[in-house]
Amino acid sequence: MTVSGCAKAFDKTDIVKIVDFELSPDEEKIAFAAVTPVGNTDIWVVDINGTNLKKLTFKDRSPTNHLAGFFKKRKWRGFYEVDMCSPAWTKDGDVLFCQKLTKYDMHGARTVNKRYWTIKTDGSDKKSKTAEDKIVIKRPFGPVNRYKTSEQSDKHKKKILLKDDTLWVLSFGESTSKKLMQ
Repeated sequence: MTVSGCAKAFDKTDIVKIVDFELSPDEEKIAFAAVTPVGNTDIWVVDINGTNLKKLTFKDRSPTNHLAGFFKKRKWRGFYEVDMCSPAWTKDGDVLFCQKLTKYDMHGARTVNKRYWTIKTDGSDKKSKTAEDKIVIKRPFGPVNRYKTSEQSDKHKKKILLKDDTLWVLSFGESTSKKLMQ
């Protein structure tokens, strides 16, 4: 994969922990937000069988986030961090996500800006969300349900679980779950 002039293949070692996910409406792919080794959150997509892992956003390469990591390690204040979060799906099969700008200062951390984007599952055609981008709503949203811990694919007869900062798959009729990405 070539991104910004440098070639790098991404794999599960580029993921520190998964924080949120959403199963696609056709139940073939899973979009998820994951913390990278730099410390920020980016958006990824993977097939429901654990193959074809693809990173869709690259804020871990942002100079802003490298500085934020440096400042965080020293418990300094007065910096910004950019994270990608809250993956969802549009009716067209694109991934919708939020780009969140957080300011860290002497008063603590606070979100100062949110911007919503859509992107194709191959990483192309990133654009601002428009009114034409209809979102597939599959779960109620509120403080209690903010982060999903499980979802079910009737098509593949699997339950997808988020536990221990990892995605797990439990096939119907089985009692032992397996890591989605081995």
